[in-house]
Amino acid sequence: MATKQDNFLAYYNQFKDKIFNYFLYRVGFDKALAEDLTSEVFIKALKAFASFDENQKFQSWIYAIAHNHLINHYVRAGRTTVPLEELEDFIPDTNNNQFEEKYEAEQVLQVIDEMAASDRDILRFRFVDELDYREIADILCKEEGAVRTQVSRSLEKLRQKLKKI
Repeated sequence: MATKQDNFLAYYNQFKDKIFNYFLYRVGFDKALAEDLTSEVFIKALKAFASFDENQKFQSWIYAIAHNHLINHYVRAGRTTVPLEELEDFIPDTNNNQFEEKYEAEQVLQVIDEMAASDRDILRFRFVDELDYREIADILCKEEGAVRTQVSRSLEKLRQKLKKI
């Protein structure tokens, strides 16, 4: 029979890359910082695992811990956003005639960077982290319908901003 420690190790192996990517996209693609934050989150989760409700989805639980940890990191660092220039290394290079794609990606990233924090976060949860509406709702302590509405509205704001470019 699997112990709690075995269960945690299985969850860790399943979610470590997802949580790393969650941080990577939010800390300007600083791999070392994303690794540190990921480690810190799993240490917090391990310490609190005895209180984890097995009826709850682990993914929602670990993302909520990661989200709160990231907020604390930003508060300690005195920052609330990732500057666009920190994203440049992630944008595809111009080799193989990809100039147009790079230009479009830069425009989208710039527009998203200029959006309100709540819009940026909800779009990243949905399309970067690929979380479903229920999981986002659990993380943000909102109703699923409210999350669907917020995603829809944030996408519409992004579309409208992109049309002006």
